[in-house]
Amino acid sequence: MIATVIGVGSELTSGQIMNTNGVWISKSLKQLGISTSAHLVVPDERVLIVDALKFCAERSDTIFVTGGLGPTTDDFTRELISEWSKQPLEFHEASWLHITERLGQRGIKIREAQRQQCMYPKGAIVISNPEGTANAFQMRVGEVDVFVLPGPPREIKACWQNGIESFVANKAKHIDKHVTYSWDTMGLGESDVSHITETCLTGVDVEKGYRVHMPYVEVKMSFLESQKSKFMPYVEKVDEALRSITITRDGEDLAQSLAERLKDIEKIQVIDLCTGAALLERMTSALKSQLNKKTWTFASEDFSPLGIQSEAVKMILKPLGTTGATAEIHHRRGIFTDNFEAPLFMSKLSDRKASYFAERAMIFWNQALERL
Repeated sequence: MIATVIGVGSELTSGQIMNTNGVWISKSLKQLGISTSAHLVVPDERVLIVDALKFCAERSDTIFVTGGLGPTTDDFTRELISEWSKQPLEFHEASWLHITERLGQRGIKIREAQRQQCMYPKGAIVISNPEGTANAFQMRVGEVDVFVLPGPPREIKACWQNGIESFVANKAKHIDKHVTYSWDTMGLGESDVSHITETCLTGVDVEKGYRVHMPYVEVKMSFLESQKSKFMPYVEKVDEALRSITITRDGEDLAQSLAERLKDIEKIQVIDLCTGAALLERMTSALKSQLNKKTWTFASEDFSPLGIQSEAVKMILKPLGTTGATAEIHHRRGIFTDNFEAPLFMSKLSDRKASYFAERAMIFWNQALERL
């Protein structure tokens, strides 16, 4: 089972916004064992949208199309799906009721132009959208399953949960799924990490890849589930070779792990004296769902000493000379510290050094909290 994703909208091709929908859909499909072979973004141009549909139909058995389902004149995705599938558009009364009720409850004037949001190709299955006026729909075109969704991310997620996920999961139940093993390494450059890995895999025909996302170098190995017995010895070999520089495995995120360990602590101070915004950016994305429930503060100076109370924790990251840093954690059981130096290839690049220090601090804090 191979999927493709088409993002429709001139705001995408002009660079006004990023195609985050494609990323989210592909991640969701990957969790079900389904690979995505292509992402396309096309402007609000009829010929290019139809060309994209034809391109994807030749290369996948499942197509996701996002955008172009609104009530304005540049929303004509449904028309083009109708043209491409050779199925006439039909009015869907339940969708009109959905629109009138939703807008009526909000005191918004209902316009005749919104009727176009109720037109679907004959035979399409309408998927209710509880987050907006434009319902999604799915249909079979030849040998391809096509899902057509509205553009706003929250609406895509709502439609996904409203029937798409279960349909796709059921379809994927019996396929030979791809499995991926990954290592996030730190401390060596990409060429060194690649050399170690390739030495382990000499003569082995397996899909592998490398990705730099500072300060990490990620290594991935992928193969079909039916090939596990053949390739698992090589996974173990790579795991052993990379063990000394591996920080996390298989997509684990240090910030998420730290957030989980901090979830029951009511009062926290994070003092960052050396990374600028690097540490704050990494931690807040993971902690945002909890920040409004706790007495947590982030600061770039230690302006309010925190007494070591039973419910309190202070975490400090401060410079150590010109190429090092010290991470501290203040807890009712004591003060614990760790010193570290930036690798030589990062030491003169301030942004890379800051990222490295932020990650090293989170490694230490995770380890310390696990012991406490």
